[in-house]
Amino acid sequence: MQPGELIHSRYRLIRILGSGASGTVWHAKNELIDRDVALKVLRPEVADDAVKLQRFFNEAKAGGRVRSPSNVEILDLGQAEDGSPFLVFELLEGEGIDTWLKREGTIEPEPLFELFVGVARALDIAHALGIVHRDLKPANIYVHHAASGERVAKVLDFGISKVFESEGRGAFNLTRAGTVVGSPAYMSPEQAAGRDDLDGRADVWSLGVVMYEALTGTLPHDAPNYNALMVRILVQDADPVSKRNPNLPPVVAAVVDGCLRRDRDQRMASAGVLAQQMEAAIKELRGARYGKVGRRATDRMPTSGPSTGRGSLPGLPASATGAGVSPILQGNAALAVAGIGLAVGLTALVVSILLHFR
Repeated sequence: MQPGELIHSRYRLIRILGSGASGTVWHAKNELIDRDVALKVLRPEVADDAVKLQRFFNEAKAGGRVRSPSNVEILDLGQAEDGSPFLVFELLEGEGIDTWLKREGTIEPEPLFELFVGVARALDIAHALGIVHRDLKPANIYVHHAASGERVAKVLDFGISKVFESEGRGAFNLTRAGTVVGSPAYMSPEQAAGRDDLDGRADVWSLGVVMYEALTGTLPHDAPNYNALMVRILVQDADPVSKRNPNLPPVVAAVVDGCLRRDRDQRMASAGVLAQQMEAAIKELRGARYGKVGRRATDRMPTSGPSTGRGSLPGLPASATGAGVSPILQGNAALAVAGIGLAVGLTALVVSILLHFR
């Protein structure tokens, strides 16, 4: 395929956005509705692989069912003129969390949680539909810069997701029971064990690993090889996140650590609960930040000091009568008293004049 080529009588190829072993992602334009899109095309040789082809369609099906601002919108699915399957989705502008971390090393807690609340909400919707992503990692979370200027984290690639059919036909799965799928460092213990009864809590774990890495610059579990890593995930608890980054607020550490309980029954109960916990943490972080500003402003105003000789009125604090009040406030009070005195004097003068001419 070449730039300028027309796919499916509507998608004009513009430029390549990325390319991998399975296919190529193009920036294209839907000429029928004048909309820029991303178009993912499978290589012909990959399309001959039944499992990879099914994963491609699985990505379209799972991604299309999850309607959320934090999920990439699937727009179309089809077959190009040369027989290559293609998938059309919204065009994103921004960068993946993996690219962000390579550049910055870590992400501050508040902006991280602000982005990941949406991710957790999107996952909660997916889980309610019977879809478990199974491959959450920094490369599969993309920070999109919307036209409004807002940054929105988007979940990518439901290709190896596990889809539980709502019609009662059980689970549609691309792997045999006992097969380990996913990105090793981000796998939950139940994934590492090859269990077939995965649920949304596996994604909660993986998202917790991504947050741990973003906040500390390190992975909770690391090992020299794949087998050692699987064993470590299965039998060893992760270091508390605050041990790797002692400057983390306790409320942030509690959320991340709650995602990384090896026993999933002790883990954060759902992605929805995780979203709620992150929202509560954001409120606490903002409250602490604004509260500190308020206290600093208050600290500049003396609350006690030497006696001014005016004393205080019964039932009122000294500040109500001027003791401990700033000079500016005292000056304002003096002006107010002077104004009252002038008004009383003018009233007495008017009354005297009236009586004189009576």
